Amino acid sequence: MKAKRPFQFSAFLRGLLLISSTAIYTALLAPPAIVSCLWNPLGRWLSFFHQTWAAWVLRTNGIRLDCQGLQYTAQGQACILIANHASILDIPGILSALPIPVRFMAKKSLAWFPVFGWVLSSSGHILIERDNAKAALRSLKKAGALLQKGISIVVFPEGTRTPDGEVKDFKGGAFLLALEAKAPVVPVSISGTYHMLPRTGWCFWPGRMELNIHPPIPTLGLSLRDARPFMKRVREIIIQNSKTNGE
Repeated sequence: MKAKRPFQFSAFLRGLLLISSTAIYTALLAPPAIVSCLWNPLGRWLSFFHQTWAAWVLRTNGIRLDCQGLQYTAQGQACILIANHASILDIPGILSALPIPVRFMAKKSLAWFPVFGWVLSSSGHILIERDNAKAALRSLKKAGALLQKGISIVVFPEGTRTPDGEVKDFKGGAFLLALEAKAPVVPVSISGTYHMLPRTGWCFWPGRMELNIHPPIPTLGLSLRDARPFMKRVREIIIQNSKTNGE
């Protein structure tokens, strides 16, 4: 278990700045982003707004991004990026770093967040109802259709942010999707964000976020029976290359 930082008033104020700046940038960029989705939901303008929002959030709040392995996302084929989920900061970090169009697979309850949820719903992100098997299956089919159109999918298979900095057990939906769609899986190790903004509390400490993108793992020739060992293999890659900055 990773050591959690004690409460600091200055870090609490920085947390308020992070929340307010994120809300302001979301409000500013959401209207043109939604319009671009109505005009061309799979076009490059949405990716532009994604990356602009993410870059503003990171720069305003003193988050330095170090990304290794970007060449593995430029293979000419849509992929499924599997990442550990250390903090809410993982989302702007990934959006800012990746040079390819992506959509996230996320829980459907996020659609109810004002403005942010509206953008998620209108821009083709995959919102999963975890307690509804039929709805979850429809969402997986939607994800498969996006892959066929050249849009890569980002998944946090832990299902939620880690409460203690450790990589938790993975859920299998994304791996079943990869095997069914014959899409390559790209493991992504995220480090540093748990130390900056853990799941609980309102404190935020600026620092360095590391994204380590690993070589894609092909799924051709694998069957659904291979899903569990395949999932275990990807999880081990991520664990071996993740660390918490500042320890």
